[in-house]
Amino acid sequence: MVYNQVVVVEGKHDEQKLVSIFPKLECIVTNGSSISKETLNLIYETSLKKEVILFLDPDFPGKKITDAILKTNGSFKIAFINKEKAKSKNGKKVGIEHANREDIVQSLENLFTVKTVSENVTVNDLMTRGLVNSIDSKKKRFVLCKTLNIPISNGKALLKYLNILDIRLERIDDIFE
Repeated sequence: MVYNQVVVVEGKHDEQKLVSIFPKLECIVTNGSSISKETLNLIYETSLKKEVILFLDPDFPGKKITDAILKTNGSFKIAFINKEKAKSKNGKKVGIEHANREDIVQSLENLFTVKTVSENVTVNDLMTRGLVNSIDSKKKRFVLCKTLNIPISNGKALLKYLNILDIRLERIDDIFE
């Protein structure tokens, strides 16, 4: 982990977990899904000076925060962690704070760069590959998302992720060969 990076997390416990692994790491804490305009502005302004990594919980509030941050059009990278790897011991909560050290390090080593205007993949491309509008679409999307380590998505969300993360058709085709 390079120390000219700032990692955006949801809560103080997420920050504490990351700092226990990377002691000099700088974090911005969103304090939950009702992210303030001030925090959004801080994240955007920071992205103009440093590399900002979004590392939010793999659940609905985490996705909501990510979407709000991406709308600022800053320059971001995203780290994803599989929901199963971020579950609490009792299985009732999901969050970065519950993930083990190795899974966190792996997520932060496999970053995606967000592209703001990229349309490499179209709905037609997804249809042609059976990722939407076919009997096995859900299963194929599951395999693709797991392999790419991105959130499990419906067709519309998958299209969005593939484009903002600049994932090319060649990479998708390689997965299904």
